[in-house]
Amino acid sequence: MKNISLVNDVFTDQISVYDRGLSYGDGFFETMFWKNVPKINKNKVEFWDRHIKRIKRSCILLDIKLPEDEVLFRYKEKILSRAQENKYSSGILKIIITRGVGGRGYKYEKDMTPSIIFLVSPRPNLTKEIFKNGVKVIFCKKCITRNENLSGFKHLNRLDSVLSRSEWNDPEIFEGIFIDKKKNIIEGTMTNIFMLKKNIIYTPSINNCGIKGIMRQVIIEKCKKLFRGVIIKKISKKELLSSESIFLTNSILKVLPVKRIKNLEFEINKKIKRIINELQDDTNLELK
Repeated sequence: MKNISLVNDVFTDQISVYDRGLSYGDGFFETMFWKNVPKINKNKVEFWDRHIKRIKRSCILLDIKLPEDEVLFRYKEKILSRAQENKYSSGILKIIITRGVGGRGYKYEKDMTPSIIFLVSPRPNLTKEIFKNGVKVIFCKKCITRNENLSGFKHLNRLDSVLSRSEWNDPEIFEGIFIDKKKNIIEGTMTNIFMLKKNIIYTPSINNCGIKGIMRQVIIEKCKKLFRGVIIKKISKKELLSSESIFLTNSILKVLPVKRIKNLEFEINKKIKRIINELQDDTNLELK
């Protein structure tokens, strides 16, 4: 599958060298799953409304001029129609919004016209076995950087993940888990993390670093109905390793169980398997 890019309503893979997203990481992004629904022959994006809400919050946080809903919807329809013309039936849709083209220097002009970039790319080719049997993960050597001002959002400064993802080359290792300087679990380089203990689901609080993923929000809602409770708190490395089950989430993987950390193996709980199966069966998902 060939990647497709739409930049400010034009099919191109080029942006200005003066774009502040390139110069300063002055922007944010959203990543989501899309598919063509054959019964109605329309392209739909999973959890579109949730992603749009976070785009709005990100624009407010960074003081970037908010694109109108109609513009984002039109760009979505345009690029997914092109994908369908190229015989693609599903994949990843990524939206990048930067402050736009500006002069040199950190100070920005008010009311700048943002750059709006839509990208379509293939979904990772993951086997059914890894969702059934789980994956191996490690702890990252580098601690995640604290930033209370940007915590929770998918800003464009992803160097923590870039550097940490390069810590291993073993193909059997699927993900690396970030900890902070106090040895508390935060998230994966590309995922949020959950653990199960005594029929209660736990996930780390995201207060001064990390991303509050859309799928994290969805899973919290689902787990409240299936388990005795969901607790968002600081989770130490020791607590994680003493849990019964661990799983990872993001908008593309949905839910992926962890099989092993170091020499410890974890079971895949039946209720977690149920959530995995529900989300992998994307015939009844929240698509728009």
